[in-house]
Amino acid sequence: MPYELRRQDFYTGLILCAVSLGVIFESWRMPRELLGWPAYAGPGIVTGLLGLGLLSLAITLLIRAWRRPGAGLIISLVEVRNYLTDPRTLHLGIMCLLSAGYLLILGRGIPYAFTTVCYLILTMLLFRATAWWAILVISIVTTAAIAFVFNRIFLIPLP
Repeated sequence: MPYELRRQDFYTGLILCAVSLGVIFESWRMPRELLGWPAYAGPGIVTGLLGLGLLSLAITLLIRAWRRPGAGLIISLVEVRNYLTDPRTLHLGIMCLLSAGYLLILGRGIPYAFTTVCYLILTMLLFRATAWWAILVISIVTTAAIAFVFNRIFLIPLP
């Protein structure tokens, strides 16, 4: 059936609308002037534009899913129960909680490098990415590279 994903597209569109509105809201709260540069050069501009782009794509997905023939948009309790007990859903939930926790802790007085290294280590350990020593090396090198690029090349201070 070519239209069996109608329902999934519709609910994914709703979720992406909520996420993109959150991105737009948070980008508006970012500092508008950094190092004396004009407001259009602040970090919130690119983030806000990406949020607007994601919102437009999510609305397009919603409209296409709404108009498309196929499975109804109403979901039964059995389908919800099956979705919630699926191991992939559990992994998605764990990743969302880890990411939300990381974002909430970031910039609260704990150094960026420590927070990011811990987040990467925890994420890779939970999902059994590779050996512990490789996880440690990858986390440290990635955090150092991100900090270098933002602080030295883009001149954007990290929290």
